[in-house]
Amino acid sequence: MTNGQNGGVSCAACTILTGLVEQLAEIYNISIDDALSKYCGFLPSGFQGACTALVDVYGPIVINLLEKKETPDVVCLTLGICTNETGHVCRLFPLPSRHRGAISEAEELRQRVAAAKQRVHHLRRDYAALLPDICKIPVIKPICDLLDRFGNDHLPVDDVDGDYFSDLQTFRGTSWRGKDCNDFDADVHPGRRTVDDAVFDTNCNGIFGVDGDTGETYEKKWCEGTGQMGTVLLGDSAGAHFHIPPAWFTSSELSEEAFKDLFFILENEFDWPMLSSSTGYKNSTWPDISGPVDSTYLRLREFNRCNHRDYQNIGVNGARASAMADTIVKSLARDGLKDNPVFLMLALIGNDVCNGHHDSSHMTTPTEFYQKNLETFRYVDSKVAPGSVLLATGLVDGRILYDTLHNRTHPLGSLHNDVTYSTVYDYLNCLDVSPCFGWLNSNKTWRDYTTERALQLNKALKELVANETFKNFKAYYFDPTVPQVFEYWEEHGGEAWQLIEPVDGFHPNQISNELNTKISWELYRNYTPEVIPPINPYNELIAQKFGDQGGY
Repeated sequence: MTNGQNGGVSCAACTILTGLVEQLAEIYNISIDDALSKYCGFLPSGFQGACTALVDVYGPIVINLLEKKETPDVVCLTLGICTNETGHVCRLFPLPSRHRGAISEAEELRQRVAAAKQRVHHLRRDYAALLPDICKIPVIKPICDLLDRFGNDHLPVDDVDGDYFSDLQTFRGTSWRGKDCNDFDADVHPGRRTVDDAVFDTNCNGIFGVDGDTGETYEKKWCEGTGQMGTVLLGDSAGAHFHIPPAWFTSSELSEEAFKDLFFILENEFDWPMLSSSTGYKNSTWPDISGPVDSTYLRLREFNRCNHRDYQNIGVNGARASAMADTIVKSLARDGLKDNPVFLMLALIGNDVCNGHHDSSHMTTPTEFYQKNLETFRYVDSKVAPGSVLLATGLVDGRILYDTLHNRTHPLGSLHNDVTYSTVYDYLNCLDVSPCFGWLNSNKTWRDYTTERALQLNKALKELVANETFKNFKAYYFDPTVPQVFEYWEEHGGEAWQLIEPVDGFHPNQISNELNTKISWELYRNYTPEVIPPINPYNELIAQKFGDQGGY
């Protein structure tokens, strides 16, 4: 996602927050001033100072205009945070119905902004010049620094021994990779091949010690030769399980409870890999996200408890084939000589055709897609142990998103049923900040073209898998399971919209993740049973002796 035009991300943030404050004032029958204070009070203490600082800067005009019943779009255009540099005036919230029909909507919006600027002239400052320096406000700077870090690192922040594993949960720690049971020894980490483990656990799977009757270590007795495999995802935000709590965008659900996990969510980049289809390992106890958890990792651990903690979710928001080959895949923590083979899933299901640009020149070409994926495959081959498998998934047909959601109400419009997903999609496109201009678009021609390009890329990926061979793994191609997931859900009484993340209207939600695992494993059993490792006959003995094996 780019910074956009017409105010871009800053404009969207201003308009959304202003709209939520306006709705809070209505719900609680309080003044705009009190609604601003109430919103700041909902945030964790570490963010309240930043919120208050923003209110001090922008509050006078926001209060003045909202009390005069101007819309959030008018407010942010008046502030200069939203602009019309492209000649288009972007609108998220509806204008008052009494004015419709006399002039065009765009012209009415321009007139209302001009009038608003006159009314608050005495309050106005050069907000557009001020905004780029917002991150220099002392109480906000640490938050900005924290968020900037996410754009650069895909490795654990807290990793003393440099083995790419950590015992910290967030910041690419155990939410993303198996817990390091000794962060002072790089030779101790999840996925390590069986060694002695008589005294301590070198692969962090919770199995160590000596059988007093035989003198043999439990690791050697119950794990060696059982077909251990680690689980790895190389993917994008869908694979990392991107999720923004709907309560943050639903005025009637805003509360301290809604924001209590804000730090945790930011530290995990708005991703929930511990609940994902690839590396999920625990049921959700968060109010922000609910639904059953099933994953490839849990399936492999069920087959063989010696696989405990051997997972890596290398999913990155916005990842595409070029970024994967150039940087992201380099964060794979594997040594072909010392570590077990892997069950690796490569799933770049959209970003090679998705971006905020209003053209196709930023889409990956089939030739580029083939070459960059080949680079990724070759790097993986240099890192993994013989006997590994790589399952490459093609791009989805994202037309299902608009077809399913376009006329449904977005959480932002839940109070008055007045903001649809189609409106949100077009608004983000107007700002050039849409995650996918091609598919999240009211223009059917663009949606169809984007799918056509996606199919061309899938053809290139199929050809790569068919034409290339690798020393340490066998590659397989699978089409995305999205059609089967939707079909299964609807056959069992569900509705299609219930499978899509409600805030962004773009990503698969928790239900989709669970069903994706279920259907994918049926496909593996039916078409490629050789990729499924054997069941460890010692699983029950391991469970009896070591219980939860140290948990996560």
